[in-house]
Amino acid sequence: MIKHSMAMRAALSFAALAAGLMFAVAAYADPLATAESVNDAFYKASAACDIPAVLDLYEDDAVVIWPGQGEYAVGKPAFRKILKTYCGGGMKQSYKVVSSDARQAGSDYIIHFGQLDVTTQGPDGKPVTLRVRTDELLHKSGGKWRYAIDHASVGLPPPPGVKADKTP
Repeated sequence: MIKHSMAMRAALSFAALAAGLMFAVAAYADPLATAESVNDAFYKASAACDIPAVLDLYEDDAVVIWPGQGEYAVGKPAFRKILKTYCGGGMKQSYKVVSSDARQAGSDYIIHFGQLDVTTQGPDGKPVTLRVRTDELLHKSGGKWRYAIDHASVGLPPPPGVKADKTP
């Protein structure tokens, strides 16, 4: 009876450990897939100029740094002003992911970084494409992943005589 009881406790302990490991793996399942799903929702909402849907992807106190001079916002009200500028001018944008990677930074944070080509209408009406670099800190709150920090930048052209590296 004692051997059976000890064996049963060992089996239960092992089962509890296995279950704990499964939950830990699930918490860190695939940070890249998680980040890309949030970004895909952003691209869709942004391309449609659906400002409420875009803002829903951000923490209330998110920090947003966009490529344009002065496009810096802390919190949704300030970010809404930037979005209205983009959407108010009727500028349609399309997004093509060039590179994307992510790292888990604790159970509730993911760091995502990558590059994308953003195509919009230039002043002459013709399409213009810019290579945009992105760095984002995603935070899981209320059961949903949202941007806590969203930093996008456009690199400077290379100095004269230096060939630009086109690799992602």
